[in-house]
Amino acid sequence: MNEDTEFGYKARQILNQGVDSLAESVAVRLHRARQMALNSQRIPVQGLRLAGIGQEVEHALFSNVRTLAALMALTVGVMGTYYWNAFQQAQEYEEIDSALLTDELPPSAYLDRGFHVWLERASDSSSQ
Repeated sequence: MNEDTEFGYKARQILNQGVDSLAESVAVRLHRARQMALNSQRIPVQGLRLAGIGQEVEHALFSNVRTLAALMALTVGVMGTYYWNAFQQAQEYEEIDSALLTDELPPSAYLDRGFHVWLERASDSSSQ
């Protein structure tokens, strides 16, 4: 517990010790004063207050706006990720195309089945 909470508990215990010994008229006056203080306490307004719109309508309106903003942010994030992945894939294809074009082998060699078998054997022998 932090110090403020602990102090609050101690103050409440000390105040509660004397509650039973209070006269009833004093307890009633304290209760009325407390109710008046609670009723006059202002509730902080959250968000923008629109003139002529009730609190329920205002709350529904702003919660829908927040939901819409969150959905838009999520959509932008998903689209950004999609385009980023497409960009990365395009770069990979570009590297492969550049390697094929600068290689001495003709492109038809890559289509030959025997070439693929030779590549597999060569990679197996080099890994051992």
